[in-house]
This record gives sequence, C-alpha cells and structure tokens, in this order.
Amino acid sequence: MKELKIWATFALLFCFAGVAPAGAASDASMDRIVAQIESMFPPMEGVVVSVDRQILTLDLKLGQPIKKGDRLNLIHFGSDIIHPVSKKKIGRKETDLGEVEVLEVRQNFSLAKLLDPTVLARPGDGVRSPFNTLSFLVAPPSIGVSKKIDRDRLRLELEKKLADHPRFDVPVFELGLWLLENNLDVPNLLKKKNLRKLNSRVKADFLLVPSVKSVKKKLVLGYKLYSAQTGQLEKEAQILSNQLPIEQARRERSRRERDIQRDFSRPNEGLLEYVGKQEFWFKIVDFDVGDINGDGREELIVVAPNRVIVYTYKNKNLKQALTFRADNENHKFLGVDVGDINRNGRDEIFVTDQLGDSLTSFVLEARPGKKRLEKTWKDVNLFFRIIHPFGKKPTLLAQSPGVNTPFHGPIKKMVFSKGRYVTRSNLKLPSIHGMNFILYGLTSVDINGDGKDEIVMLDKNYRLRVYSASGRVLVQSNEYYGNDPRFIDVASDNIGEIAGVGKPIRFRGRLQFIRQGKNRYLLLPKNISAGGSMLPGLNLDLNSSVAVLSLSPEGFERSFETKKQKGYLAAYQMIRARGEQPARLYKATVEEKALGGKTISTIYTYLWRKGN
Repeated sequence: MKELKIWATFALLFCFAGVAPAGAASDASMDRIVAQIESMFPPMEGVVVSVDRQILTLDLKLGQPIKKGDRLNLIHFGSDIIHPVSKKKIGRKETDLGEVEVLEVRQNFSLAKLLDPTVLARPGDGVRSPFNTLSFLVAPPSIGVSKKIDRDRLRLELEKKLADHPRFDVPVFELGLWLLENNLDVPNLLKKKNLRKLNSRVKADFLLVPSVKSVKKKLVLGYKLYSAQTGQLEKEAQILSNQLPIEQARRERSRRERDIQRDFSRPNEGLLEYVGKQEFWFKIVDFDVGDINGDGREELIVVAPNRVIVYTYKNKNLKQALTFRADNENHKFLGVDVGDINRNGRDEIFVTDQLGDSLTSFVLEARPGKKRLEKTWKDVNLFFRIIHPFGKKPTLLAQSPGVNTPFHGPIKKMVFSKGRYVTRSNLKLPSIHGMNFILYGLTSVDINGDGKDEIVMLDKNYRLRVYSASGRVLVQSNEYYGNDPRFIDVASDNIGEIAGVGKPIRFRGRLQFIRQGKNRYLLLPKNISAGGSMLPGLNLDLNSSVAVLSLSPEGFERSFETKKQKGYLAAYQMIRARGEQPARLYKATVEEKALGGKTISTIYTYLWRKGN
C-alpha cells in the first residue's frame, strides 16, 4: 500500500485535465509567431535545366524564397523504388552530389555554381534546400503596457514553443543575464563587435526580440527577428493576443500545472561513505557492472575509446582481469552495457561502437575455461542500452542511427531467442509533439505501483522529467542534471543511396533506480560548469558529482550528493550488496589535457552505509 501512495500527489493531475492554464489564450498568438517564422524557411526544390561547365541553370525564379548566396543540395535521381507488395512506385533512389551556390535570381530562372568543380552535373538533376535546424535566442520582452505582464514566463513560453518545433532549437543560454553582465541592451547587441562577442559564447542563427503594447485597449504581442550573425532585421510582426501571462497568475495556475514537481529540496543525509580513488592514464568513456563469469561476484567493465577492460575489486582496489582491443584505432567506443540477456547465467557485454560514419556495435562474452572475451554478435548497426528498473531482470534496449540525426525510429526491446538477438516490441513512449526520444538518459519503470511504466528521462535542456503512460508531465526539475560535454555524431548510409551527416546530439548519462532495504532511490549524473545553473551550456572548468534522490509519498526528495570532483562525469554504477559486503558506488571522472596535456581518469569508490 505504501508504494501505491508514493505519488498520490501526482494523481491529482488526472482530475483536472479539463482545466485550461491561465495563459492558454496566448498559445494561439505564440503558435502564429512560430508559424510565421517557419514560413520564412519553406523547403525548396528545383531542377537543373542546363549545364555550362561549372554554371548551372535552375528552374527556380524570382518570387520564390531563394536569393543570391543560398546553398542547395545537388541530387542525382536514380531508378524508381517499387513497393514489393503493391508494386507501386514509392520514390526514387537519390545520390547526393554535393552543393551549389546561387549566383543570380532572374525572372524565369536562376544561375548557380558548383562548389566542387569535380562533380559531374547533368540536366534533370535536382536541387533541394538542406533540412537545417535553426537555433534561436529569445531576448527579455519589452513591456510597453501598465498591465503587469510576467516577462520571464512570456520568454520561457516563447522558448518552449520554438524548441517544440522539429526544425528549431533553443540553446540553454540566459541571454538576459548575459546582457546585464556586459552592460548591453538589444540595440547595442546588434552591433557587429557585440554579436561577435555573443557568438563566441553561444552559437545561434537568430535573435527573437518580443514586445507587448496596447492598441485600442487590446494587448498586442509583437516581435522582431534579427540575424544573430549580421544583426539584420529579417522579419517583424504584431499579433493581437487576448491574454498574456500576468504576474499574479502565478498564484492562479491550474492545479495541473501546480502539481508538477519541480523542486527536490531536502538536507543531505550521510548515505554514502567515501573509500578511495584510483587514477588511470587513459580516457574512460563508460562503464557498467555485471557478473560475466557466473561466479556470483560483479565485475566492473570499463571501455576506453577502443578497449574493453574488466576489473575485479579486491582490498579496496580495482585489479585488471581481462581486456579486449578493437581491430584498429579507428574504432570509437561510445558506451558499454552489461546484462544476462541470453539467460545462460553469465552477463554479456554490449559495446556500442562507431567506425567512421556508421555503427559496428558488438557483443562480448566470457566463455567457461577461456581467458579471452569472445565476440558473439558483431557489426550491429544499433545503439545499445540496458536498464535495470529497481534491480529487476535487465532489459536490453536498442535504437537505430538516422541520417539527419544520430538516432532514428522507435526504441526497441530486444530478447535472445533461438540463438540470436531479436526485437520483441517497441518501448511504449508517450506521443508528444516535437519530442524525439533517444535511449540514452532514459529509463522506463513503474514508480507508483499501478502496473504502468512511467518514462523517466533527462531532456535536451538537462532537466529531469517524468511522463505518465498517457504523456502527462509529472516531474520537471528546476535543477540541472547531466550536462555531459560529449557529443554523438553518427550518421548512417543504409537507406537506398542516401547519405548524410547527422547533427550531433549531446550525450545524456545513465539513470539508475535502486532499492536499498525498504527505500528506493534514483541516481543521476551531474556535471557542474563555470556557468553554474544559470548558464548550464557553458562547459568550462567542469566539476562533477552523483546526485541521489529518494522516492517518498510526496515524490522525489534530495537525499545525497557526492563531493564535486574535478573533470566531467564519464560514468557511474552501483554494485549490489553481497553478504557482509555493502553496496558500492563507482564514479569515474575525466580531466582532458590535465597534466602535460595528458588525460587522467579517476574512479572513486563509495560504500553505501548500512541501515540506509
């Protein structure tokens, strides 16, 4: 019964689903702003009419959204793609030939030049605008009315609307704070020297400057859109808005909004006891724990950029037991996950491996009587992740790489059947507009004991979120977690003849639920930068720790945080208690170019205090 009460507070969300938020009327005006900005960047397609050496004549003309200096992808069309069942044409194979730059736009055609003079272009080839993600910084709104508009909330709502659009991105950067620190306002920011200064801190394509004024006693939400590179005004508009967020409305938000847990404040308790540390003169990429030989003891499996190293724990020190090295140094290991998926009593080692612009992941296993790790599955075009909800049997998750993004398609649950790993089902994820889930920084677990799994994740803004099975937000932390400085930039070329380079995605650390006695905890990675919580995207002078949140009837509560250590957090894991040996927490930090330009990795060991 206690478990059923754990999130009783959050159950109120379902009772007030029909109550509209106080600022709901402003959503339509903000949606119009996003739609207007989107209309500035429509997809553009055309055909090569003729070729004169390096100059191409295109059928794009004056009046279409194209101008001198624009770059377009040049595509050669191949044979038709025929559906094997319906026998209908569903497309054509395409080969990317490179880029062309528009030289001149005339009344009935335009001229462009090949950027690569070795490319052979032919009449009938196509040109297409690239699908680029555009980034926006939103300035503090200018308020020209006596009504007390909630400036911060208006800015945050605009940022969310932009961030929810699949083509738009909003960097984690407090522009208002930066302007104050540099004694600048928006007009002065638009000067080239100040834009250069801003671009050295954060990369953005556009600056959105909102404003609120009154016209005939009606509120008008206006905006100006400037290029973040040149300061040129690209668009401005004004939209009538029946309602904008008012300062007093904070106390009058719907119960649904108020019941989203955002704060986990609670004094630290002495859950963990520091034991010691070991330094390693190589970069630790990731590690996991597991019993790979079936003797009942868990080992620590560490991956370096192209090595797998198995350590045993003895006399408060880690001792190397087994190693595996990639065929060559061009391999780049991205992660490691350990679990007994084939149910033979020994945990397999799943290594996500990048070679060039593709994935060649593989599985290792320790065979009885053998002194080497052997590959049992190789050249797998998948990302791996294994989750252990509250110590239950491990669940193997996998996700495919994409073309325009490193991650593509559903997150799959995999099992071992008839001698091979196969997909059993897709992980059930809530359908949320603009939200693309990736298997890193995500887990699925039944928190409140109702038989339905919640999705617990770190979002792209480094905040902890919890979604119910229906997609309702139960938790959205005020505090930042994760903030890993590393990127994943894999692209795949397995779709016909299409190839592309995906936009890198920031790595999101492992989330681990554990049960200690009668208590349940969530462990989270935490990297702290020089920018602090106000500028979490500024990855300078990184320090790191592991945060421990406990689950209580009121939701999450902060219980403990390890001491901040120098470097970024590469990995952490808990080893379960065994006999008189208490549970242990391992935490790995990495300092790149620390001493003499070398990389130092440090593994810290903590013991879980008995009775907690």
